[in-house]
Amino acid sequence: MGAELAMAVMTAVLQQVATDGWTRARDGLVGVFRRRRSAASDSVESELESARAALAEARRRNDDATADRLLADWSDRLLRNVLTDPDAEPELRALLTELAPGAVTFNGEVSAGSAIQAGEISTLNQHLHFHGPTATQRSAGPAAQAAQAAQVAPAAEHQLPLEEEPFENRDEQRAQVLRALDEHRESPLVRPLTVVISGVGGIGKTALAVRLAHELAPRFTGGSAYLDLDEWRTAGSVDADAILRHRLRRLGVAESWLPGEYRALVDLYKDRTRGARTVLVIDNAWSADEVTTLLPHSADALVLVTGQRRLPALEARGAIGLALGPLSHGHSSDVLRKIVTAVRPDESPRTMAALARLCDGFPAALRAVGTLLHEHPTRRTERLVADLTSQLHERGLPVVEAVWNTTYDELPAPAALLYRLLPQYPGYDITPEAAAALLGTGFDDAEDALGALVRAGLLEMSPTASPAHDGRFRLHGLLRAHATRCADRHGDPAETEEGLRRLLLWYRRQAERADRTIAAARLRQAEPVAELPYAPDLPFADEPEARSWLDAERKALYGWVRIAAGLGEDTHAWALCEPLWKHYEDQGNHDDAIRAFTIGRDAAQRCERPDALIRLRCQLAQALWFGGRAAEADTETEQAVRSAEAVVPGSGLHASALEFRGKFLAWRGEPDRAADCFRQSRDIHRALRPEPNAYGVLLQSFLLGRTLRAAGRLPEAETETQTALRLAREQRHDRMIARSEAELGRIQRALGRPERAVAALERALELERRRGSTYDEAVLGEELAELAEESGDPRTAREYRARARELRVRAGAGAAPRTP
Repeated sequence: MGAELAMAVMTAVLQQVATDGWTRARDGLVGVFRRRRSAASDSVESELESARAALAEARRRNDDATADRLLADWSDRLLRNVLTDPDAEPELRALLTELAPGAVTFNGEVSAGSAIQAGEISTLNQHLHFHGPTATQRSAGPAAQAAQAAQVAPAAEHQLPLEEEPFENRDEQRAQVLRALDEHRESPLVRPLTVVISGVGGIGKTALAVRLAHELAPRFTGGSAYLDLDEWRTAGSVDADAILRHRLRRLGVAESWLPGEYRALVDLYKDRTRGARTVLVIDNAWSADEVTTLLPHSADALVLVTGQRRLPALEARGAIGLALGPLSHGHSSDVLRKIVTAVRPDESPRTMAALARLCDGFPAALRAVGTLLHEHPTRRTERLVADLTSQLHERGLPVVEAVWNTTYDELPAPAALLYRLLPQYPGYDITPEAAAALLGTGFDDAEDALGALVRAGLLEMSPTASPAHDGRFRLHGLLRAHATRCADRHGDPAETEEGLRRLLLWYRRQAERADRTIAAARLRQAEPVAELPYAPDLPFADEPEARSWLDAERKALYGWVRIAAGLGEDTHAWALCEPLWKHYEDQGNHDDAIRAFTIGRDAAQRCERPDALIRLRCQLAQALWFGGRAAEADTETEQAVRSAEAVVPGSGLHASALEFRGKFLAWRGEPDRAADCFRQSRDIHRALRPEPNAYGVLLQSFLLGRTLRAAGRLPEAETETQTALRLAREQRHDRMIARSEAELGRIQRALGRPERAVAALERALELERRRGSTYDEAVLGEELAELAEESGDPRTAREYRARARELRVRAGAGAAPRTP
C-alpha cells in the first residue's frame, strides 16, 4: 500500500509544478516531512524547489526520463522517510485529497481518479498516472488491482495518425459500431469489442478506423494507440514476439523487465492490459492470428482492425465485421469539391460530378484527382475529364491509375528515377540519407526528388509520429504497386540493381557504425565498409541514438540480408548479421533473426569463411532455442564447436563457440555438460596470446559457478563463484561484482548458511541499487524477503516485498513478482 500511496502523492504534488497550486503542494509536503522530524526535513523545501526547476527544464527539452526519475526518487524518499510512521498514512491521504479532489480508495488501494489527467505533469509527459478501477478491475483481488494502479499513457510512436481530410459518409458503419459498444457494455464476457473493417485497397478502411478512434477516444480514459502491422512484416510474416515487446515498452514496461520467453511476454501483456479502457487501431492485418495476441485483456477496450480480407476467425469469436464498399456518386462529388475548393472555387457541379463518377467511389482515386487539380490549377477540368475518360475506356485503366500515370509523366527525371526505385526498398519508410544512397547522385538531388514526389501526392510523410522517425517518407501500398509498373514500363533492370547495391552498401556501413557505437570491443569478423561518396553518414551521437536507429530500421535491415543474398552479395549478407546481433539481443525478435541468421550462415558457407560461419551458427542457435526449436539449436552449437576445434583451435572464436554451446546446454537442463563447456572456454581465454582475455576468464568463471549450482555441486559452485567475484573486483566491473555476490548468496542459501546468504544478497542489492538496475534489485528483494520469513522476521520481509513491489509497479511490470 505504501508504495502506491507515495507515488500517488508525489504525482499529485509534481503536477502542480507549473500552476498556482505549487506553493500549497510544496508546503503541504514539507509539513509532512517536518512533523515526522525526518533527518532530511530541513532541506526538503529547497530540494523540492530544485526538483521544480529540473522538471521545468525537462519539460522544455521533452525529457521524459528526467521526469520519471524525479517522480521515482521522491516517491522512494517519501516511502522511506515518512511512511515508516504508521500515523503518516492518514495525513498523506488528506494531502492527496486536497491536491487531487477526485482521489478515492478501493479496498485500501490508492487511485488518484480524474485529478491526474492524460499522464501529464502540466505539459510535461509523465509515464505513470492513476485511474479508478473498472468493474472488471474491482472484481480482482488487491494484488491485481495494484498491478493496474500505474496506467501508462501511449507513447508518441503509438499515437493515432492525423485524419485525412475530407472524410465523408460512412454514417451507417459508425452507427453500427456505436450500437455494438452499447450492447458490449452489457456483456459479462471479458474481451474487448473488436471491429474488423475490410475492403479492397483505397476504399478508406484506415480512414474510417482512425476517424472512429478519434471520435470515441473521450470514452476511453486509457488513451488510444495505433499499430501498423506492415511496419513489422518481413518476408510476408509478422514477428509477434517483436510486436509484443514493442507494445510493452510503449505501455511503460522498462527494457530490463521484459522476459525472454514468448509465453511470458504474452502473460505480461495480458497483465498490463487487464481492465484497460483503451482504443487500439491495428492496421493492415492479413490474418486473425496476427491480431489475437495483441487484443487487450479487457472488457473495456475497443479494437479496430483493418485488412483487405474479412477475418472470419475473429468474427466467429464475436468481432463485428464491416465490409466497406465505394462511396455513392453524391458523396464522391462532395469529397472532391472539398478537396479542390481552394484552387477551383467556381468549378461547375457538372464537371465535378463527371470527375467523381470516374473515380467510382474510391477515396484514394478522389484524392489522386484532387492532387492533380491542385498541381495544375489552370488546367481545364473538361480536358482532364476527357483524358481520363479516354484512358478508362480505351486502355481499361482505373481512374486512379490514369491520374498517377499523368502525374508520373510530369515528374523531373531524378524524382521519376527515385519513384521507380522505391518499390525495391525493403523498409517501412525511408530517410533522405537512404534516398540519396538509392538515387546515387548526391544528397541535394535526393532532397529535391523527395520534395517533388510529396508535392505530386506520390509520397507521404511517415505516419509514425515519433522523434526517431522525423524526416521519414512512406510509399503507400497502392502507389508502391504503381511505381513497380512504372519501373517495368519506363525503367531499366540495370538501374534497379545499381540502386539496390548502392543502398545495400550504405545500410551495411550505417549498421556497422551504430553497432560500434553500442559495443566497440565486441567480437566481429567482417571488415568495416569505408566512407561512401554518394550519401552522407548518419550522426550517431551516443549509444541510445544508435539503438534507436537500429530499432527504427529493423525491417529494412533484416530485409537487406535477404536482398544481399539474392544479389549474390554473400559477404554483405553475412556481414550485415553482425550488427543485427546486438539488436536481436535487445529486442528478441526471434522469427526475423532466425530467417536472417540462416541466410547469413549459408552465405558465410558459400564465401568459404569458416570464422564467420562459426559465429553465425552461434547467433542462429540462440534465436532457435529461444524460438522453441531446441533440436536445431543443438545441431548448430555442436557444429560451431566442432568447426572451431578444426579451424581456429584455441582462439577467442573457439572460446565463444564453447560459451554458446554451454548456454544452450544449461538452457536445456544439462548443467554438467554445460559446466564442461564453460571450463574449456575459460581455459582458452586464459591461454590467449599476446595476453589472456581477463573478462572472458571472469565471465566463464561466473557461468561455471551458476551452472554448478544448478547441478547441485554446491562446494564447487562456491569456489568458482568466489573466483569470479575476486576477478570482478580486480577488474572493477560493477555489474559482474553484483551478479557474483548475488550468485554467491544463492549458493550460501542452498548450503544452509542463511546469515552468509543474507550478507551477500544485501551487498548485491546495494550495488544494483547504485547501478539503477531496478529489475535485479526487485528480484534480490524478493529473495531477501523469503530469507527473512524463514528466519522468523516478517517485518523485514514485508519491507523488502514492499520495495520490490514498488519497483515492479514503477517499471510497468505489475505488482506480482516474476521469476528472473
